[in-house]
Amino acid sequence: MVKLDISINFCVFMLLIYLLEFSYEDVVEVPPLNINQQDLLKHLSLEDVKIDFPALYVFGDSFVDNGNNKVILGNEDAIGGGYLPFGIDFDGKPTGRVTNGRIGVDFIATAGGLPYPPPIMGMSNIDRKTIRTGVNYASGSSGLLPQNGHVLHKNVINFFQQVDLFENSTMKDLKRTFDSPKRLKKYLSKSLFFIHHASNDLGLTFEVEMKEKYSIDKYAELLIKELSKQLQRLYTLGARKFFVSNVSPLGCSPYIINTIIHSGPCVEEINKRVSLYNDLLPSLLEKLQSSLSGSKFVHGDIYKVFQDVFESPESYGLKDVNTSCCIDKNGTRIQVCAPNIDPCEDRKTRVFFDPFHPSEAMHFLWARRFLKDSSICSPINLIQLMQA
Repeated sequence: MVKLDISINFCVFMLLIYLLEFSYEDVVEVPPLNINQQDLLKHLSLEDVKIDFPALYVFGDSFVDNGNNKVILGNEDAIGGGYLPFGIDFDGKPTGRVTNGRIGVDFIATAGGLPYPPPIMGMSNIDRKTIRTGVNYASGSSGLLPQNGHVLHKNVINFFQQVDLFENSTMKDLKRTFDSPKRLKKYLSKSLFFIHHASNDLGLTFEVEMKEKYSIDKYAELLIKELSKQLQRLYTLGARKFFVSNVSPLGCSPYIINTIIHSGPCVEEINKRVSLYNDLLPSLLEKLQSSLSGSKFVHGDIYKVFQDVFESPESYGLKDVNTSCCIDKNGTRIQVCAPNIDPCEDRKTRVFFDPFHPSEAMHFLWARRFLKDSSICSPINLIQLMQA
């Protein structure tokens, strides 16, 4: 009996040690603004990692838009993130990022030793002709289909148009800066192409424009087909390293859970719709890698990142998983942020900054897990793709 008690106590002790270590490892504070590559890698316990790749090209929606919509729509539009409290933790400057500070691709750029890729719409002609470290083409409210943005009457840049910009602007300028096609080909093959799309296709665009035309199964197939077409276009233009994120659980956003009647913590009807698309994505990327010579396609499961946080926020240093940090014009936290009203003070422990978009803390978390966590990336993580 004594031996049994000792064994049980030992097992409980080891379990507690494991849980403490697990929690500690997953709670990593948001690093200071303007941190350099060396210090960020140390902050991520990756100080022995060597990374050297020439450029980061970003395609996507408001999760990764760092200023394109601000230029297109102006400083007064919430979709452009052009007014405070957006940017309150980015030296108090609204940059076009629809959050309080940096977004995930900012941390990824720093980890790779690169400057933040500038938004294409905010670049001068001189900058466009000379830049070699990457460009951001992302546009809030955009998506895979041309219908995105119509509902809101916004002139956003959808994925095929983002690829058009890469082809007709960036590629033309790059051809002038490289002294041989061979050098350009090598540069493009080493560059990273980051894609985060389909959130808006599966959200508002489906609800308002496509629901009566397609079953969700056929619609998911349509989105995968369009994504495949644009990825193949990028490959034809010289891209070889692709990191493609799936879609987060839209049914858990503060706006959705406060405006749609449902049972449970999230609106599962919307999450099931997202999951139908997400389930098709890995096989598409595997097929493309097997058919496109020299390509590397990595799948990032941002849905699982959010899911893990919702299930155990404390493990990641977060507390509030379902409330917007900013206040809307009605004094609630359901609609878009009202201009120049102070947001919540506990931003570092919030999953969402506004009713639709992650806080800087959540952006850092998904970027960190993409960089080093092979449990949510397949077949390799982002650091390994950078090194490939």
